[in-house]
Amino acid sequence: MVEQFYQTLERYLAKVVEKRQRDWDRHIQSFLLSYRSAVHESTSVTPAFANFGRELRLPADQITGIPPDAPRSITDYANDLRNKMNDIYEHVRQSCQQTSEKMKMRYDRKMNNKGFDEGSLVWLHNPVRSKWKSPKLQAKWDGPYRIMTRINDVTYRI
Repeated sequence: MVEQFYQTLERYLAKVVEKRQRDWDRHIQSFLLSYRSAVHESTSVTPAFANFGRELRLPADQITGIPPDAPRSITDYANDLRNKMNDIYEHVRQSCQQTSEKMKMRYDRKMNNKGFDEGSLVWLHNPVRSKWKSPKLQAKWDGPYRIMTRINDVTYRI
């Protein structure tokens, strides 16, 4: 799970850093806010909601306003939060199980891949990295390119 987070962070930074890659640290806060407040496909909730039992308060909430919580005792709040967190945990567990099944179906379907048609637009994986730049922050794909001819099942001329 941690590895997936770092892959997501690397993909984000590769898209937003300047050419000389010296401003990557300025983009971390905005990435974390968007990551924590975005609904994740595998859990179907935001990480903030899964951890805190509520959504993050975003800058836009200052403009639109947030309805205040009803006053209640600490004991009532703790009991409500415990029940809510148990419900969230069960929901996340079920969502992860469903996502796992979907991923298996996608993988199985992909294994029967028929390839690409001539004229299709594709992205080219480019493992070549420039010197003096962090390879993790460089774009890994070039394109899109148009397929000119199909040479065999896995080789194409673009």
